[in-house]
Amino acid sequence: MGNVIIGIHQPNFFPWFGYFLKIAKVNKFIFLDDAQTQKKGGSYLNRTKININGNSKWLTVPIKRKSGQQKINLTQYLNTPWRKNIINTLQMNYGSSPYYKENKEFIFDLIHYQSDSISKYNTNLIQKICKTLKISTSLYSSSTLSINNTSTERLIEIIKSVDGNIYLSGSGGDNYQDSKLFEKNGIQLTYNSFNHPKYTQIKTDHFISGLSILDILFNIGIKSTTILIANYIK
Repeated sequence: MGNVIIGIHQPNFFPWFGYFLKIAKVNKFIFLDDAQTQKKGGSYLNRTKININGNSKWLTVPIKRKSGQQKINLTQYLNTPWRKNIINTLQMNYGSSPYYKENKEFIFDLIHYQSDSISKYNTNLIQKICKTLKISTSLYSSSTLSINNTSTERLIEIIKSVDGNIYLSGSGGDNYQDSKLFEKNGIQLTYNSFNHPKYTQIKTDHFISGLSILDILFNIGIKSTTILIANYIK
């Protein structure tokens, strides 16, 4: 068997460019959709950052909260007019961007997707954006893999279940992972390095890093974003 590189991450809401680049770098990517959600406050599961008048600001979708622990794939967005509100916010802040008109129908279709499940909703938009950006990585959801281990053991079992032998970890992985366990199980542990590409953004005189994929799509378009990703993974 040759090298099979695996990436694992929660299914975030309109993630940043780096999230999609990580998917493009691996052979198989697993949405960690049966992890626990935060008990309170926002997370990247239900919010993303956009450029509002030259500042990085949160674009947030309200979620239903229950008492006790709650898994991502059992969590839902609230039934409020949040889709309309998000579209209005994007129109207000990106309506004058070079590729807004070209991409708004594609983006708005993603926003209008009719599911209140955080897992299904976020996974759908990520899958559709990957296809549009010509990212051919195989995508899976951890909730379909029937793995009950926790912590590092869980990551290892997920990797093994999809026949992986290299794990591309986030840069902060050492804070919660046991690197020796990966070695013991014959899995090479590597870390994702990334320098955010700079591109022209509207309504700001300085580059704002870490914004939603929406920002780069509206500012430089699908074709240029696809080329950026291809150049990074050569």
